[in-house]
Amino acid sequence: MTIYKTRKAAESYGQAVGILLLDAKAPFIPGDVANAHTYDYPVIYKTVEGLSTSVCLNGAPEFNAKMAAAAKELEAAGVRGISSDCGFMLQFQAAVREAVKVPVALSSLLQLPFIAKTVEPSRPIGVITADSTNLTMDFLARAGVKVKNPLVIRGLQNEPEFKTAILEEKGTLDSDLITEETIRCAKDMVRQHPTMGAILLECSMLPPYAKAVQEAVNLPVYDFISMIDYMQSGTQQHTYQGAY
Repeated sequence: MTIYKTRKAAESYGQAVGILLLDAKAPFIPGDVANAHTYDYPVIYKTVEGLSTSVCLNGAPEFNAKMAAAAKELEAAGVRGISSDCGFMLQFQAAVREAVKVPVALSSLLQLPFIAKTVEPSRPIGVITADSTNLTMDFLARAGVKVKNPLVIRGLQNEPEFKTAILEEKGTLDSDLITEETIRCAKDMVRQHPTMGAILLECSMLPPYAKAVQEAVNLPVYDFISMIDYMQSGTQQHTYQGAY
């Protein structure tokens, strides 16, 4: 008979991934990092109070300690990996990674070096972000994310539906309109850079539109979920069955 030991910090058990959330309110639809139906495995969420979308996008080093403390709580609850719901949480990657012993992948942008290794170095990689005014090469360099490929960064901060639904948190979200805005952005990037090798969606609210983008431009498309799935697969391997 198997004996199980109580984890005093756990209110429930079996969550594979813990996800640190912005202190934000918006409709988190299926496919969004903050919608639990997005995953084929159980997840648990923890909001970092005071870390709003605008605060995070503009840089918030004062939240390093708070992020680390929240991650420790998730680790104590038993998660096998920790992520977040904002690509700009890349700024906290080092602080959180050093605070816990489980794998940490806070930002979809961590996939850039991997993506760069899959395409020829001269081919640009497109990045569709929530806010291109803050996602700069300097921001990436400070976090240690460097690639040889040219990066084409385009933001959705001026797209009407994305701006009002996600950045301004109006309380509603028209997914058809955001699909159109994201596809238009992707097509414009590819039109201007026809040798583009792949596209990365930075924002955690963009995975619901990844398939539509891929169908529109016929390129590999990576997002927050592709990263979280990859991390989770390494922390919980499975046996294989079938005919031989």
